Amino acid sequence: MNQEIRILIVEDNPDDAELIVLELETVGYQISYQQVDNAQAMKAVISSQAWDVIITDYSMPSFSAFSALDIVKSFNLDIPFIVVSGSIGEETAVELMRNGAHDYLLKNNLTRLAPVIERELREAKIRYERKSAIEKVEFLAYYDELTKLPNRYAFLQNLQTYINHSHKFTVVFIEVEQYRQIKYGFGHIKSESLIFNVAKRLQFNLHPSDFLARIGKDEFAVIITHTDNHNDIQTIAAEINSIIDPPFDLEGLMMYASVTIGLVDYSFNFQDAEEFLRAAEIANHNAKVQGLKNLAVCYHQQMQSQATDHLHLETELRQAIKNQELKLFYQPIVELESLRVVGFEALIRWYQPQKGFISPDKFIPLAEKTGLIIPLGELILETAFQQMIKWQEELDEYLPLSLAVNLSSVQLEESNIVPQIINKYQSLDLKGVTLKLEVTESHLMDNIHNVVQCLQKFRSADIQISIDDFGTGYSSLSYLKNLPVDLIKVDRAFVSMIEQKKDFGIMQAIMTLAKTLHLDVVAEGIETTEQMQLLQYLGCQYGQGFLFSPAIPADKVPNVLAKINQKPINYCNNKSIFANSFLTRTM
Repeated sequence: MNQEIRILIVEDNPDDAELIVLELETVGYQISYQQVDNAQAMKAVISSQAWDVIITDYSMPSFSAFSALDIVKSFNLDIPFIVVSGSIGEETAVELMRNGAHDYLLKNNLTRLAPVIERELREAKIRYERKSAIEKVEFLAYYDELTKLPNRYAFLQNLQTYINHSHKFTVVFIEVEQYRQIKYGFGHIKSESLIFNVAKRLQFNLHPSDFLARIGKDEFAVIITHTDNHNDIQTIAAEINSIIDPPFDLEGLMMYASVTIGLVDYSFNFQDAEEFLRAAEIANHNAKVQGLKNLAVCYHQQMQSQATDHLHLETELRQAIKNQELKLFYQPIVELESLRVVGFEALIRWYQPQKGFISPDKFIPLAEKTGLIIPLGELILETAFQQMIKWQEELDEYLPLSLAVNLSSVQLEESNIVPQIINKYQSLDLKGVTLKLEVTESHLMDNIHNVVQCLQKFRSADIQISIDDFGTGYSSLSYLKNLPVDLIKVDRAFVSMIEQKKDFGIMQAIMTLAKTLHLDVVAEGIETTEQMQLLQYLGCQYGQGFLFSPAIPADKVPNVLAKINQKPINYCNNKSIFANSFLTRTM
């Protein structure tokens, strides 16, 4: 057996204590023990040491098994308690068991002792594990396991107490911006390390009376009671930002983080804690929308109606996706040298009989925030694939053509999105119609490491990659030169003002950069012949915009192809004549 156990022997006869120890050592136990024979001594050793088993005589001149049991109970211990006596009546034995003794045996039958101890140690371990599990469940009911901070439930309970007692307070909602990017770029351990370290910083730096809780994966909330001054609250928000500003050491990975902050104070007189927390969250959402990472947004009543509108729109969008009410329109992409259509961009359109067309700028961000972009993206891709099949069958004279489909960074976070698209595309075995995928510049930088891995896999499957809205994000040249992309699409903001000296210079710089990186360029939003001719002069390969055609439904594609592929009358055959004239006027 060779098991070490620590035994407290309550016995007035040292010889009897030795017999107990000898019996247990005979069967293989390694015994460490101490003998006591009175209440004072027993209390002293119990308070100073941990014991595995207590073995006691039933009756001693100044002590008894019942008194020993009372002491064990007073220390709230769950230790096997075994009575060993020279003689004990059945009624007394039963009474001892009722009072908490685990077993009893006679001194002339010590061979039973080892099996009894083995059983009771096993049972004690089971009781301990059960108790620990219950305590953990009880802890997790009120506390966050990672940070050990109060959780959402505990926060709401505490906040409700403040409401019920009419205390003055401010609720602060804090969201850590980089959690998702770190999780998908570097893994779960790094993202959890970020949250743990944010929690520690907040705990250490906030006022002692502030009540801090972790209420979501990347969300914290604070109840502030030590001030109700608006300027002080803004100062506190600034302090929170300064707490988060220094880089975090995530187990060897140095990363910066930022937070968005929403505030609501007691003056709104909500009667339910959930309402206050929801109001603070709504204010935080407004901070995110406005891109306010250094300032806090305070809740006001109008935000509630905006949130309600978003909720209604989400419900309608969910239903529209389910019923396939959203349709793909197709905007031609034209080769500027030949003025022939070389492909289309697939653009989602949502028409509601009551509201008319709903702008993608309104429902796409909502779809990304709510996760509806996943089923919406699946609908777009499936429709696009079906359209590609149809074009190959029906538009032979206009082939080859490409179809560009936008991908959200949220979609790229889905583990199966890459093989799903590649497998579907390759199964179609298309010869004259190719797939291109577009990722916006800002989305590209949201989670650069994960996105790059996805794009590399797409390119290995002969799917071209475009950076959409180039120039509106914040990608650096060091990233851009290593990105697995084929084209950049210049945002319409630069194209629309290309006839201005500064914007022409910007476009010229973009073309030089693209040429250096061996990337083709698509100019978006071309609306005038002059814009087109300046882009031709700069060597821009492709363009799209209302000059050629707006986005059109699928059944209009053949007619638009036929129309555009005939050079317009006002096409300037000598591009340099117009460009030189422009440069002479503006430079």
